[in-house]
Amino acid sequence: MKEWERFKVGTPSLRPNWTETTCASFDTVSHTSHIDSAIKIIRQEEIHPSLVFDESILNKQRILVSWLSPNHWSIGYRYGNIRFEFDFATLIKDKYFYWVESIAYKIPAYRILITDRSRDEMLPRYDPTLKNGPWWFDIKTGTHYFNSHYCLELMLEAPVSLTTLRAFHFEHHHDHYCSIYRNAPSRCAELGFRDLEGGAYFLARAAVTGTNLRRVLSLDSEHNSTAGIFRSVFNRLVFAVVGKDDPSGAITATSSESIALGRAIMSAYTYGRLEEARLLAGYFADLRALVKTMTVILTEVTGNEVWPECAC
Repeated sequence: MKEWERFKVGTPSLRPNWTETTCASFDTVSHTSHIDSAIKIIRQEEIHPSLVFDESILNKQRILVSWLSPNHWSIGYRYGNIRFEFDFATLIKDKYFYWVESIAYKIPAYRILITDRSRDEMLPRYDPTLKNGPWWFDIKTGTHYFNSHYCLELMLEAPVSLTTLRAFHFEHHHDHYCSIYRNAPSRCAELGFRDLEGGAYFLARAAVTGTNLRRVLSLDSEHNSTAGIFRSVFNRLVFAVVGKDDPSGAITATSSESIALGRAIMSAYTYGRLEEARLLAGYFADLRALVKTMTVILTEVTGNEVWPECAC
């Protein structure tokens, strides 16, 4: 028996509105990351591949890969809060597929290398049309399926351009596990962040680093309310920096110091100095002045007035 047969897909569900976990359909795959990594991806306009460094059989090879997966983790992602979603068919066009290995995590994972290079001397080829492994491509229906009872880790031997980005999400960082601090997860400053909380830190980080979010917000459509999610994240950011007491200082939205003060508030917040951020927020005349200033700062990195005039 080949190793991949242990994770073989099951049979697609015939019941309406029901998905079999052993045979879940998918047409997108995602890369989830921590906030700093997400900012770097957006600024570079692509996911840069990197060396495999864990216990993988490829950890002594000079193969650079970008990590992707169709799995959705309702209990939280150990990879971070920020999820980039891509069209799967576009990424695998004209590629070779190779079985790499299975890894015994808390939830077992299986890995498949997707590449435009022949790796026959190194790895066994994987044919998704045979339905004898965890990823199956049904030629008749043009549908991809995977055994979601386990974690499918796709190793793409190439950069992933954000020009192929289909959606952008904020997710819950797992409460107990972190892919960066695997042996000491409590060291992760983002451990346990809920979706809106992680989104608020991301939004503030993007603003203070001048990271262009136009491509991300351009994904807004009838079926993907990116702008709507960002408004919710913005409200979370405002209420976090205001705390229990509304501002009652002297700085208005038109004061010469307002933008500099607003950036200082966002910087303090996104780098974990919440009390400092709240102290600075108190210098604004009222909540509306603070919100107006923050919208001006955010509009610089979005190009659009997607923010509410007041989060009161």
